[in-house]
Amino acid sequence: MKKEDSIFKELHLLMLPDVGRTLIYGNELVLLDNIGMDVEEELVSDFVSPSYPFKLTFTLVMFCLRGTMRVRLQLKEYVLSENDVLVVLPGTIGECLEVSAEAKVAVIGMSGHRLWKGQQSSLSMAFLRFLTATPLIHISSTQMEECMILYHLMRKKLEQPGYKFKLEAIAGYLQVFFYNGCQWLLEYDRQQVRKVESRQEKLFEAFLELVQTHYREHRNMCFYAEKLCLTPKYLSQVIWEVSDRHAPDWIRDCVILEAKALLKSGQYTVQQVGDFLNFANASFFGKYFKAAVGCTPRQYMWR
Repeated sequence: MKKEDSIFKELHLLMLPDVGRTLIYGNELVLLDNIGMDVEEELVSDFVSPSYPFKLTFTLVMFCLRGTMRVRLQLKEYVLSENDVLVVLPGTIGECLEVSAEAKVAVIGMSGHRLWKGQQSSLSMAFLRFLTATPLIHISSTQMEECMILYHLMRKKLEQPGYKFKLEAIAGYLQVFFYNGCQWLLEYDRQQVRKVESRQEKLFEAFLELVQTHYREHRNMCFYAEKLCLTPKYLSQVIWEVSDRHAPDWIRDCVILEAKALLKSGQYTVQQVGDFLNFANASFFGKYFKAAVGCTPRQYMWR
């Protein structure tokens, strides 16, 4: 099977769900939330995102007001709870894993550059580097209250009939969000204990890089240990100490993430997906997938 440039379905801005609380400005901005909606009337997980891995093509900012949500971004898991802000940048591979029934969230989706005029480039780059490493930020109740005031002002402005300067007004509100985010960056940085990355942490990062390169062909720890000039036992111990997860779990996550994307792409059979991921046969692939996901590849493909 020929490898595609990207096997992950792209999630575009205008693919965000229209749930009755969705506002769209051209193809550049989407505001949506489930604030005030009865949980019984709305499946929260469907509101938040697709049920399969996707590649984001726009910037998404999600404010969690209540409940919890578990997501995976670039293989790492994050749990959102009250007063958390999640910022997902374009090009990120993401998957929504679990959402509590009582979750209340507000979402800002942005595409293009017209809404971001005037930001200082040095600050923008610093903020982007921060978000790449730390997409989940916890803020105070007061800060979240201000965010919701700005969010509702943006909604009100978009709904205002006959207003000729919506682009400029929205860009102004987003600029306030941007500088608030820069302030969060400063506060977060002050709270962190300065430390030199340990050798174990460097080994863990090197292991992850190798896994993301070789997981299709190699699911055995011996391969990665040999690449890092370590014994499998020592490498497994390091991964556990740094991440609180077993090393094979990281390899499995890569395999399953791609398997899900291929199965949901609608382009390949279960046999082809198993072949692409170098399983001996469809039966072995099916057992591996079911042990990780809880259903067979075919069931996942059609659910």
